[in-house]
Amino acid sequence: MQKDWLPGSMSERLDMAKRWSAVLTESTPAPWGVPQSVVTELNAKIDAAQTALDAAAKEERTPSMNQAIRTAFGELVAVMRGTRKRYFFIPPMTEADWVRMGMRLLDTTPTNIAPPDGRVTAFITRPAQAALGFQIAPADGGDYDSRAEWGFRIYWGVLPHGGASETDHLERQHLLRVPVRPEELPQSHFTRRRRDRLNFEFDESAMTAYICIRYENGKGDKGPWGPMISAVIP
Repeated sequence: MQKDWLPGSMSERLDMAKRWSAVLTESTPAPWGVPQSVVTELNAKIDAAQTALDAAAKEERTPSMNQAIRTAFGELVAVMRGTRKRYFFIPPMTEADWVRMGMRLLDTTPTNIAPPDGRVTAFITRPAQAALGFQIAPADGGDYDSRAEWGFRIYWGVLPHGGASETDHLERQHLLRVPVRPEELPQSHFTRRRRDRLNFEFDESAMTAYICIRYENGKGDKGPWGPMISAVIP
């Protein structure tokens, strides 16, 4: 989705301002009810910005010259934003007017990002007693999913020696047996960090933790399961 209607470069912004000036001065009164004082101010800011750019093109740039350019363009952009906000919507410009002034049509269509299709796993470390650390990495080689807003959902379960009792299973969510599928892991949390850790109770030391990770975004869209891994809790 488009975030700003102004072009990114200074030269493109100056070209747009000049186009505005041409359209606003081709008839009297100016279209869209823009007062003559605003047109005059716009032209003055255009001249100042052009002068600053021309000076920079002829001489070696200095810090003071760079600041003069930033100041001139900052004032020009302020006039353009104010003019657009105050006069271009009441009465509203047509789509033809929008293009005529050099502005892109407003993009109101959200960018659709498909759910991830990569798989991730983790390399286990033991940073402290009753803690497992891990580095999340692509399970099938290659790179991390480059699309925006992805994080990871980490699933895990703790298996006592011989399996949990029914009471322990209900109260502490300990596993009754070795899990076969990731869906059997009772606990999870979401993270955007590639390095994370799980902290366990001290009486869970020497028990086995089973872990499985997959991509998930802020909307809850999930990728495929990664491989199930296990480690003895230190």
